[in-house]
Amino acid sequence: MTNTKTFGSVLSRIRKEQGYSSAHQFFNSIGGSKGLGLAFMSYWDMERGKKLPKSWRLKAIMAALGIEQHSTKAQELVRAYFRTLSGSDELLQTLSVPAPTDADLPSRELAEAATHQAFAQRSVNLTIEQWKLYARDMVTHICNHFLVNTAGWVTIRELADATKFKPEAILNALKALASGGLIEFSKNKARSPFVKSVIRRLPNTPATAAINAAIRNHWKTWLADSKLVELQRITLRMPKANLDIYRQHLKKAVDLSTVYENAEENRQDSAIYVIDARIFQILPRD
Repeated sequence: MTNTKTFGSVLSRIRKEQGYSSAHQFFNSIGGSKGLGLAFMSYWDMERGKKLPKSWRLKAIMAALGIEQHSTKAQELVRAYFRTLSGSDELLQTLSVPAPTDADLPSRELAEAATHQAFAQRSVNLTIEQWKLYARDMVTHICNHFLVNTAGWVTIRELADATKFKPEAILNALKALASGGLIEFSKNKARSPFVKSVIRRLPNTPATAAINAAIRNHWKTWLADSKLVELQRITLRMPKANLDIYRQHLKKAVDLSTVYENAEENRQDSAIYVIDARIFQILPRD
């Protein structure tokens, strides 16, 4: 095997770009050894170029980092992996198609690229303990969303008016959120330090499965009684390769909604929306 530092340096850089300042922070944020199925030192050795993961584990690492399977970062990591195995780029160049440079992009794509760069720069990662607080119950979950999307101090009365939760339940939720560093809480008012940030979604790993399931259940319950503003639906057949391409377009479209965000908008003239883009395979049944 050739020098594994080629892969390790790329893995380390992508981990930082995903918002994890250290390997230890990343490892703990995804549930430790249960999240990746290996010990911290084994992962740390990969970043330091001391070892190369088995090929089947690479997919789990990308998922834990929150990298889409067909994204540019995933392709870069896979290329670095096989470059390390082969010792050169000769075989990879056979499969490579030169990507257009930013200078060659149409103005619309340049605008999208700039938006995605800004999106990435605003992204933050929560610890797994913070995610547990975030998902502990409906009141805590929804109150946190209100605060993350609202600039300035918010009173318990305002939260009660918006959510219809009882003030006593809101008070308990705010105390819990404050204990985990998710909000600042003073007497009867609270504010979030993440108002101008984008909280990255919790990766799907064995250690985070229960937390993600709780979050999904909260949204299922909350959206059942929420006002539907817009619905676009189409049924069609397509090959899985085309679906993968479309998923990337859909993700970009959802991310671009942040262009219209304004957490400092007058609260009487604005509302909080959730953009819920989902794709279902309806036939054939699995």
